[in-house]
Amino acid sequence: MKIWNKTTKASNSPIDDFLSGEDIALDQELFLYDIEASIAHAEELRAIKILKAEELKRVVVALKKLAKLFITKKFKLTSKYEDCHSAIEDFLTKELGDLGKKIHTGRSRNDQVLVAMRLYARDRLVEIQALNLSIAKALLTKASQHSANLMPGYTHLQRAMPSTWGLWFSAFAESFLDNAELLSHTQSWMNLNPLGTAAGYGVNLPLKRDITTKKLHFKRKQLNSLYVQNSRGKFELELLSALKQPMLDLRKLSWDLSLFMTQEFNFLALGPQYLTGSSIMPNKSNPDVVELMRGSYAVIAGHYAELENLLSLPSGYHRDLQLTKRSLIHSIHAVSKALSLVPGLIKSIKVNKSRSAECIDESMLMTDQAYALVQTGVPFRDAYMSVKEKAGHQPKLAKKTAVSSSAGSPHNLQLKSLSSRLVKLTKG
Repeated sequence: MKIWNKTTKASNSPIDDFLSGEDIALDQELFLYDIEASIAHAEELRAIKILKAEELKRVVVALKKLAKLFITKKFKLTSKYEDCHSAIEDFLTKELGDLGKKIHTGRSRNDQVLVAMRLYARDRLVEIQALNLSIAKALLTKASQHSANLMPGYTHLQRAMPSTWGLWFSAFAESFLDNAELLSHTQSWMNLNPLGTAAGYGVNLPLKRDITTKKLHFKRKQLNSLYVQNSRGKFELELLSALKQPMLDLRKLSWDLSLFMTQEFNFLALGPQYLTGSSIMPNKSNPDVVELMRGSYAVIAGHYAELENLLSLPSGYHRDLQLTKRSLIHSIHAVSKALSLVPGLIKSIKVNKSRSAECIDESMLMTDQAYALVQTGVPFRDAYMSVKEKAGHQPKLAKKTAVSSSAGSPHNLQLKSLSSRLVKLTKG
């Protein structure tokens, strides 16, 4: 029976299946957060005398028992429940009788699911931020190891200027540091308490929302009850936008790896655990892991588009918003799964130093020759044309050093600065 209809046991399975969708599967992720929020909510009910002190104690004990049963797989969240919220109420009612029926006082499933999703997203963002920092650390280690190893720099996929593997590795390191910082800002921006706004119009009770805000470690309460419902999907959309950033970087990194591992380039090699073979060609060693990483961005972009189109709605709650859970949870799973493999993959990279260096030809030194002329007083455009036309004397190039190179260029990587930033972000 449904929590909103106790008059009949009649059901229509196709309709029920359509209404519940993936809810029970997705709610496995939210269940413990729903219990945590329910404990905080019970303490708020005690503060306004809906629950007595002894009743609060019994409710909290029962909720903690349910959490333990769920963790040990002795309580299963199955399709016999509408969702995780009704499962909690059903358990409390069976455990505590009429006392269990009090738990839903002052809240709706609308704000109940929102608080569980915020708590879930907050924790997952912390984990994904840590993954970005682990990737940055692995890349900085490689950058340090190969800071002076030469490689061709490319624009338009054409050889452009001499570069170093230190520059290549640290380029991605800095980007993943940026991602970690963005994820931290996004987590803070989302860390607002929606609980106590019910279905969007509050309740006629003097709820002390500051209690749940403090107990659940939210930055502040989300104030306007209607805006809480209007913001459903909006916050998730911003989260997915932040998740797209590391996946964009992973796509670019994967593209580079795919090119540099080909026999034509032969710059890099990966550990054998990241390669697969062919069912028909004995000679093949394929970078399938890298290619699937490259494709993972499409999953997040698809969920972002799904969520963005879903939000074409007027004010207030609409059942369409149930689908926001799918976009959020599936995206987080996809990102975590892909990024968790990257630190190990980076550590396994072997650089073919001789092959990389031999691909730097004389024409790639022309920009440096132009700047050598500039240092003798020749205007840049004249120096550019002189070198391009190979007219006049071209000065001998001085050895590049950190002192003579611009900050962040191949011979002045500023790795200490990036490492300091990594430490700062890791400490939070």
